[in-house]
Amino acid sequence: MSSERVPLSRPAIAAAAIDLLDEVGIDGLTMRAVAARLGSGTMSLYRHVAGRDELLDLVVTELTDRIEFGTPSGDWRTDLASVARHTRRALVSRPQLTLLLTARAGSTAATLRALDHTLGILRAAGLGPREAVRTNHALGNLVAGAALWEAEGRRAPVPAGDAPAPTRENLAWAAEELFAGTPEDRFEYGLQLLLDGIEASLAGGSSA
Repeated sequence: MSSERVPLSRPAIAAAAIDLLDEVGIDGLTMRAVAARLGSGTMSLYRHVAGRDELLDLVVTELTDRIEFGTPSGDWRTDLASVARHTRRALVSRPQLTLLLTARAGSTAATLRALDHTLGILRAAGLGPREAVRTNHALGNLVAGAALWEAEGRRAPVPAGDAPAPTRENLAWAAEELFAGTPEDRFEYGLQLLLDGIEASLAGGSSA
């Protein structure tokens, strides 16, 4: 807890909230905790932020605005892969952001910049509205899932040599590959599969 009073502003509140998010997670990110971090009274905070929901949205907006997607190349595969890789790096570096994005899904306009950017790539590639939206969902699921799995693996890694020997036929068949490769290797494999699927869909003309 800080005893030094910081002048209240939305940027200062966002910075304090992000620090708390990293330290104590979403559940510990409260108006009272942020006010204490800023050396302020909770009621003073309400003059700048309406409540906890707006506080969470403020954090989502600040963190998602920091994600850079790279300079567009005009090639949809390159540009979509760049969005996926930059977003994954941001989520891996701050695992609580993945959980926060999930918790605030549909309740904030903070992610509209990324959504508009991605839909623009898919539209330029030739996908129709339905296919573009569903492809964006698939890409988001891949990126968020990969980030969550990587965060879990960092907390409790299972070295291949320490893994129990599989007793089921198919697990035994794939045993050497179960823990092979890096999280980035596995993410890139899934990303290329998704990109190949989009390309096949475009070649088949199913983009109405």
